[in-house]
Amino acid sequence: MANERHVDHREWEIDASTRTSGHPFTKYSPFRTATSTTAATIFSIPSQVIATNWIENPGVEGTGVGMFTATGSAVARDTGQANSGAASLLVNPANSAASEGFYWESNVVAVQKTPQHLTASCYVRGASASGSVKIQITDASGTELATSANTNLTTSFARISASYTIPGDTAGAVYRVYVVSAAQHNINWYTDDMMFEVREDTLAVSDYVDGNQGIGYEWTGAANNSSSYRRMGMTTMRGIQIRNESGTSAEVVFVAFDCTATATTGIPVIAGQAFESVWPLDFRSHVSVISASGTPTVSGVIWGLHNG
Repeated sequence: MANERHVDHREWEIDASTRTSGHPFTKYSPFRTATSTTAATIFSIPSQVIATNWIENPGVEGTGVGMFTATGSAVARDTGQANSGAASLLVNPANSAASEGFYWESNVVAVQKTPQHLTASCYVRGASASGSVKIQITDASGTELATSANTNLTTSFARISASYTIPGDTAGAVYRVYVVSAAQHNINWYTDDMMFEVREDTLAVSDYVDGNQGIGYEWTGAANNSSSYRRMGMTTMRGIQIRNESGTSAEVVFVAFDCTATATTGIPVIAGQAFESVWPLDFRSHVSVISASGTPTVSGVIWGLHNG
């Protein structure tokens, strides 16, 4: 049950520090969308969470696949199927035993006083709806440390994952990610959007990351041949430019910050005109828009900071 009082007002407002007040805008989010007479959110915070991916060609968009070592199978880049992009890794098991597929090997995960959490994930799709696969985290010799459940292949991509916690003070070591058949079979499958991450805060599997995904995503080296990361998203909105593209005078758009837009809470943007903030803003939730009539399109950009 809520028990707020008027003396709690200090928690309701946030005063920007001297440092953030003079901080250059380091984040932006362009938009172009149709509005309607129902309020809609066109931007929300947080926009993205920091994550890393150690696998060098995780979406198999690069032509080199030497980082993936076949074990009891043949592997090749294939453009016939893809979870995203244009290609995936085609795995052709030898049908001689279970655990046929491929592995990827990490760089050394350095020793750390506190526990470190490893997560591995990928998307898999069968050439037909038969056979099963799994993903494993192992040590450098192939000894299993963690595994996913066995997943039956279908003709749609599905994500599988495994997680393992390295105890604190464990000596630095190399780890492997295996994607293999759960039982002996001869069904080809496609593997795409692979990810290996080392975190200290959680065992949860992050959304997939590679440097091709747009604003805030980067490769650490060559595209499709290096590790990648997702930067922290915008956490404070500091400016906006929004244009009402309509030529119909009745199609006024109202824009509001950190609340739901209405004709009384929103800033009116007349058809054919734009609103642009002159002084820095400090909003930390969302931007909402609503039109007085019709479905006018709005376009523009939101500027902000990664902290504040």
